[in-house]
Amino acid sequence: MRAYLTLFILVALSSGCLAGEIRKGATMQVKADSIWFEEADGLTRWQQLKKSGNAQAFETHQRELLASRDAWQFIKPQTVKVLGFRPWDNQVNVEMKTPGRMLGSKWFVDAEALVQ
Repeated sequence: MRAYLTLFILVALSSGCLAGEIRKGATMQVKADSIWFEEADGLTRWQQLKKSGNAQAFETHQRELLASRDAWQFIKPQTVKVLGFRPWDNQVNVEMKTPGRMLGSKWFVDAEALVQ
């Protein structure tokens, strides 16, 4: 029984790793309503507040970021090219590939916002 449980856990973990593989040069989608940053420092602060567990401070900070245009939020999924990935920070540097006025712009997003 213990062997089956171990095997199940290994299969589940390996499947998740393959599905969420982020590599330089890959074309991926960023989920709708994700928060995008022009600077990595802004993303780092946002991630820290998100992890802090203080929902009110996080919501206030996010609202202020969006109002001051220090961060952006797109209502539809966006196609991007991965320029770089920092797994230790859970941050991805991307280039916008969705046609429109933001085409070619460069951003930082949380790795959890990406899907293939």
